[in-house]
Amino acid sequence: MNIVDGDRIECDRCESVFPIEDVSLLEKETNRDYERVLCAACLGVVGVPKGYTLRRDISHLAG
Repeated sequence: MNIVDGDRIECDRCESVFPIEDVSLLEKETNRDYERVLCAACLGVVGVPKGYTLRRDISHLAG
């Protein structure tokens, strides 16, 4: 996870930078250390695979 300028974050798939409120966090249910930040376009391609959860509000990460 790469937070840029405190309120923007880089998508782990396409590497574009978005406002933190425009991305989601994909987490593996069996490994909480596995987190992937995805923009809406990449989330549409990847979806939420079995065994993963999606957190849409990650605004608490903004600094």
